[in-house]
Amino acid sequence: MITEEEITKQFKAELQALLDKYGAELDAEDHYAGWIQSGEDIRMTAYIPTQYDASYNMIRESANIDLGKRMYGEKKSVANS
Repeated sequence: MITEEEITKQFKAELQALLDKYGAELDAEDHYAGWIQSGEDIRMTAYIPTQYDASYNMIRESANIDLGKRMYGEKKSVANS
């Protein structure tokens, strides 16, 4: 049996590897800060910085990816065997 601690450790390691691959950062913030709706629209955003080659030519644009409030993995059924 895989424990919660083991799952957490593996998940964080794989997520960190993905962030490292793109040089990305994850943020969770309130998109309506200071408004009456404050706290009702907290969203996750992944920021991927611009990438340049050794001659300072842009090889990848930056990206701000709105991940929304929640993301769901693909649901798979587990067959008992």
